[in-house]
Amino acid sequence: MKWKILLRFLLILVLSVIIVFHINIFVIYELFISDDHWDEKWTQLPNFSLDFYQYIIEEDGKPTVTKDGLEELNHRNAWIQILDEEGYEVYHWNKPKDALTHYAPSQMVYYNIYTGVIDNYTTFAGTAEINDYKWSYIIGFPMDKIAKYVYHYSIEKLKSNIFAAAIGLFLIPIVVLIVMGYIFGRNLTNPVIHIIQGIRQLSKGEYDKNYIEKGLYKEVYATLNDLSDTLKINEIERQTTEKMREEWIHNLSHDLKTPLASIKGYGELITDEEYVLTEEEIKKYSNIIKEKAYYMEELLEDLKLTQILKNGLIPIVRNKEDIIEVLRDITIDILNNPNYENRKIQFNATEERIVFTFDKSLIQRAFTNLIYNAIVHNNESTEIIISVYKKDKVYVEIEDNGKGISKEDLDNLFERYYRGTNTGESHKGSGLGMAIAKQIIEIHGGTIDVKSTIGVGTKIIVIL
Repeated sequence: MKWKILLRFLLILVLSVIIVFHINIFVIYELFISDDHWDEKWTQLPNFSLDFYQYIIEEDGKPTVTKDGLEELNHRNAWIQILDEEGYEVYHWNKPKDALTHYAPSQMVYYNIYTGVIDNYTTFAGTAEINDYKWSYIIGFPMDKIAKYVYHYSIEKLKSNIFAAAIGLFLIPIVVLIVMGYIFGRNLTNPVIHIIQGIRQLSKGEYDKNYIEKGLYKEVYATLNDLSDTLKINEIERQTTEKMREEWIHNLSHDLKTPLASIKGYGELITDEEYVLTEEEIKKYSNIIKEKAYYMEELLEDLKLTQILKNGLIPIVRNKEDIIEVLRDITIDILNNPNYENRKIQFNATEERIVFTFDKSLIQRAFTNLIYNAIVHNNESTEIIISVYKKDKVYVEIEDNGKGISKEDLDNLFERYYRGTNTGESHKGSGLGMAIAKQIIEIHGGTIDVKSTIGVGTKIIVIL
């Protein structure tokens, strides 16, 4: 993977060099070699000078320049001298002060080769033949417009030098870029490889590795560390939930076996033809079977309800109801239960009625679970205080002075399938009551909070 990424990076660099090389060649040609972008009056001066003879005529036996020729020279800020066959000046126009009046053949050659010899002008020479007489002429142009430079070279050496230069210009940038690209590519790809490896480790459930957050990928490393921490927490929670679920299944199976054994035993006893039961015994055993069946039904209903609440499938029927009336009815029902008629429950309400919109049956189920939880997990001498009041929202507090809840139990109080460590044989619930209560309160837009101290008591605060 590492080499694949690095090779692709280097390939892009090499292709970039090739493209840039060809673009540079094209630009150099267009700017310095091609005549398409130059003013024609300056690019064609050598040919202009050689063809200037057409503007030279003879008058009274002496050469002169036509009006058109002078206009062409003036247009190019040029000057002209016409010489006879001995090199003496016989005509001039606009010549500079440094120009000679007689030129030896060697001077003609010298001035025609080099630029700036005559007062910063570049000169070109030509010949005009009139009536079998050859007149020589020198034309000078401003050196800032056109110049001539002499380059001496060996033909054989030039070919090899051009080839070597082309190879050098092409290969040296490629080599440099490959070396620099390799160094840069390693710094670029190594973190990517580490990130890919980190993601692969996360996919395998390995969450312990922590990356140093630095360099170009600092934010990526930080995000990877956050993801690792989140997944680690989720895995711990998943394992905890799975453990509780297994314990819950075990407990539920155990809880179902007990009533099933009673139902099976009493059912067989009633149907046994060899054993004659009195009417009173039949009634007693039938009531036991019914109670056990109700208990099993309650366990299964709790399981069904928590799944429905979790998936948001239960329809919520909201109506304007009085929460004080609901809580008062729950309290009365509990105290009317023969098992709890001696319990101490105090009901406090600051107002006669507190009316708002909620699903009465669900809210009743939630607070029944919360109040029963305070009863069944404490002894008979425990006092329970139910308080209802209204401020900006509706507050319901359920407080007791019982055993209290340990921190471990408090952290898992609303987890599904969890049964506290202080749950005794007297209460074999489904382990879903508190979770159901929390789900019902939350789907009504409320919150629930529990504060508890071992040996002091517990306080549940519900805000609706």
